[in-house]
Order: sequence, then C-alpha cells, then structure tokens
Amino acid sequence: MNKKSIITLFVLVLIIVAAFVFVKNHNKEKKEDTKIVMNKDFIFVGNEIKRIFDTENNIITSYEEYQDLFDSEKIMEEDFTNHNYLIVEVSYDSCADLNVLPTDYKIKKNKIDITIKYERDCGVCPPQTDYYLLKLNKSITNLKAYIDYKAVNEPDCPTDVAWKPIIYLYPEYTMDVSVKLGNPSYLTSTYPKYKDSWEVIAYKDGKLINKDNNRELYGLYWEGNNHIATMKEDGFVVKGKDTISFLEEKLSILGLTEREADEFIIFWLPQLEKNNYNYIRFETKEEIDNYMPLDINPKPDTVIRVLMDYKPLDNKINIKEQELSTPIREGFTVVEWGGSKVK
Repeated sequence: MNKKSIITLFVLVLIIVAAFVFVKNHNKEKKEDTKIVMNKDFIFVGNEIKRIFDTENNIITSYEEYQDLFDSEKIMEEDFTNHNYLIVEVSYDSCADLNVLPTDYKIKKNKIDITIKYERDCGVCPPQTDYYLLKLNKSITNLKAYIDYKAVNEPDCPTDVAWKPIIYLYPEYTMDVSVKLGNPSYLTSTYPKYKDSWEVIAYKDGKLINKDNNRELYGLYWEGNNHIATMKEDGFVVKGKDTISFLEEKLSILGLTEREADEFIIFWLPQLEKNNYNYIRFETKEEIDNYMPLDINPKPDTVIRVLMDYKPLDNKINIKEQELSTPIREGFTVVEWGGSKVK
C-alpha cells in the first residue's frame, strides 16, 4: 500500500469516527430534549374549573371547550390546529404535600400513565386541586388516564395526632350554625382559625359561609394532639394494594357519601397502599366523642364521625373482624372524618 492510499484510509477512518461521535451525541441530546419536552407538555391552567368534565374521556379538542372549562389564557386558538389537550386533575393536601408536579407520562394504545411526584411533610390542611393540560397529537381523541402519585421522601411525623378531621354540615334549610370543639387545648391547627367556636351560615348543599370574613367554605378543618391510637382486639388487616376497594366499601357502610369518601381516600391512600399490609380500625362514636366532643347549635338530627386508626404491617396477622353499622342520614346531618397512626 503506497503512501497516498494510507493517507486516504486514515482520513476515511477519521470521518467515520467523527460521524459516530456526532450521531451518538445527537441521540443523547435528543433523548435529553425529549425528557425536557415531556415535562413542558404539562401546562398549568389554574386551581378551578367552571363545570364538571367527562372523567371517562377528559380530552379537549377545541378552543371553545377550553374556554368553557377554564379562566386561562395559557393556550391560544391556533394551538388546537395540531394538538388536543388532556385534562390532568391533581389533588393534594396543601400543607403536607409540597412541590406536587406531573413529571412524565407513557401512552400505550388508549391508556396513559401519568406520574405525579411530590414531597411529604407533616401536618394537614384542606385539600387543593391543580389543573394541568397535557399536549397531545391531534389524532388522539380517546385516552383512559391513570395517575400515580409518588412521594420522593417520607418524614418522621408525630404519631399522637388526629390527622385531618374535617366537618361537613348539611342542614335541611339555610341556617346559622355554631360549632364548638370540646378540648380546644388539644388543637394544633385549624381552618378557618378556631376562636372559641366556628360561626357559619350553612346551606342545604353543604356550602358554608364563614361569618368572620364571608369566605365560602365546604368544611371545617382541625387537627389535634394527645390522641393515642392503639391496636384493639378487633379491626381489619388489609393488603396495601387492596386499600381502595376496602375503603370504598367500608366508608359506604359507615355512612359517607361518595364525595366524602373520595376526599378521605385521596388523603389516606398514599400512606396506606405503600405498605405490605395495614391494621385498620374505625373508632366508635363514643371513643371519638371522649377525645374531642362536638357541641353544635342548632343540634343536628344525625352525627356521623369516622376516625380511622391504622398501623403498617410487614406481614399479615389474624385479628377479629370489626363489626360496623350504617347510620341513617336524616334531618340536619353532620359528618366528620379523620385518622391517626398507631404507635
């Protein structure tokens, strides 16, 4: 092989190596760009929606639909030329769940899996909902969405706390209602701020108006310490993966409506389903009244108080199944739910 041939071969090898490096780096950048673009595909459009949307197929295909649902100018009419948008409803506790963000998604056939990552903290507040729109190809008009909430940390929270008790009032007609908690010294957090009592105007549909500032509410929230939850001789042992079906069944038996049960499950699901098993017991009304009496004026006809005690378990244990009874909701009805972790 002469000198000229060697030089030609050497140059050819250099070109091939340079092309390989370019393609490799380009593909790497493309993958990284794809990841970034996927995150940017989620567009925050607010905390409120104007009307109930079709949860079976929550895809917006026109600018008119978008305007009908949201007070937002994040998306323009021309954006719908090449894209449809999936409504992503993200519900979380506004105190205990921090930096709650949709991070990525996978589409397979007519199913989409969406990951929501968040940081856990101690304490509880009224639930909040954020609405995002996920940009999709115009050809996608039907998707079943599944949302997976993933905590990126797990704080060591106190265990002698009654978490998230929230009180709903359902009078037969609009009336002024006074609600007093029997052991105010136990209170660690309240909303609205508790001042010897809560004074509200209550409506038949459950809406409340705080008389202190005329702010509209849907419930009265409190949490308290000095609540010692213990394992009893009865209760339930439930697989973490069976949490949803278990709670849907038992909360219905205990008298909660689907909306009340939904809010209960949304709050407690992340803390229960991650465990292999959970010991679960619902305190009796007498036990709850002993810890935190309720004094409501006018006196309600029906009071439903649900306080769940739970303890994570590595393995299944045998325990006597707790007997539950279903209250009859009639007249002026008061409903409360909360929970506590067994030490």
